[in-house]
Amino acid sequence: MQRHSLHAILLATTFLFTVAGTAQTLRYDWLNQPCIDNLNCSNGCSACNLPGVVPANFFGTGVQWVGVGVCPHPVTTADNAVYTSGWPMEPQASSYVGVSTSTLENIRIDSLIIRHRRSPDGPQRMRVQFSGNVMQVPTVVGDVAVTEMYTESVFTDLGCLDMVSGTDYRNFILRMQAYQGGAGDWQVDAMRIVATPCSVGQVGIAENFMRDIEQQPNSYVDVLGRTISGDPAPGVYIGGRKRVQVF
Repeated sequence: MQRHSLHAILLATTFLFTVAGTAQTLRYDWLNQPCIDNLNCSNGCSACNLPGVVPANFFGTGVQWVGVGVCPHPVTTADNAVYTSGWPMEPQASSYVGVSTSTLENIRIDSLIIRHRRSPDGPQRMRVQFSGNVMQVPTVVGDVAVTEMYTESVFTDLGCLDMVSGTDYRNFILRMQAYQGGAGDWQVDAMRIVATPCSVGQVGIAENFMRDIEQQPNSYVDVLGRTISGDPAPGVYIGGRKRVQVF
């Protein structure tokens, strides 16, 4: 049992480190440094509008600021937040912050992390739309409250990207819309987009786990080598096919 338990722990640990090692992050920080796409305004400062961290084969583009006023202001030395103004009371197609980028890899967007806040009379809510297919209209994946303190809003499991017909590229469309406020600002300090390889024929983890349980009863153990029976609790398990299930 001890050897079995040790093997289970090592296998689970290897799996988790492998997943972490294959993750890629596209990161926007709007630093106060020159680049080929700069944001400038008369009452603020300058900020690079391109991603500061771009993974291999991931083509990060400048952020689009559509239908709103834009002005970078310092948060700390050399690090800016982008203050946006002129947001409507309700989301409108003519006002949004957008990112559209390409990759040569078959990837899924695991998470989107947005660090943001508002001024006292700024927009009280922020809606996020996403599409992993540039030929389709992005759909709403989240709608969150905006506070006066910097917080990170996290949106997960946005799905695999579709191949663009006639090319070798995959693209996604991301739009953020602040709304429901006065004349104040919605302030964006940083944004991270985390991607991992997309497995062909991938299904939801919970669905995959339960189907395996039905086909191979009593064949799963936890990381301590204990046999799992009945409905499993969330966790890490090893099955007869040496696959680790996490949910």
